Amino acid sequence: MSVGWLLVALALLPPALWLLAIAVVTARGKLRRRGDERTRRLRLARMFGRGFGGDVVVVPTADVDLPEHTVLEVAAGAGFRFVGYERADTPLRRRVGVFVRVGGPVDAVIRGPLGPDERAKSAVHAGRAPAPR
Repeated sequence: MSVGWLLVALALLPPALWLLAIAVVTARGKLRRRGDERTRRLRLARMFGRGFGGDVVVVPTADVDLPEHTVLEVAAGAGFRFVGYERADTPLRRRVGVFVRVGGPVDAVIRGPLGPDERAKSAVHAGRAPAPR
């Protein structure tokens, strides 16, 4: 093998590694999307149930292959509310959704102390009470 062919091989190595990395990411995505929507909803509900009595649940967005409104619906059914997304600091870390248990101590710290008027407003917005006229 001559020096020229060695240089050609070294020049083609980075694009070949990029193609391999893209193939691995695609394969992982296909393997993660297993099951129908009902199965994925059940898997998400288990993520909320595995909190072991905790008040904060962090769900990686890459692990959930469901629309956002479905994720919020499952979270509300499990007694959690969506706080927001935590952005990754590096490209290798995934973005995660942060949920807190409704009425828990973490939720109370986030919302602050609620007076009687504010409790009534939050019940109206949550759909638990009729709106005042």
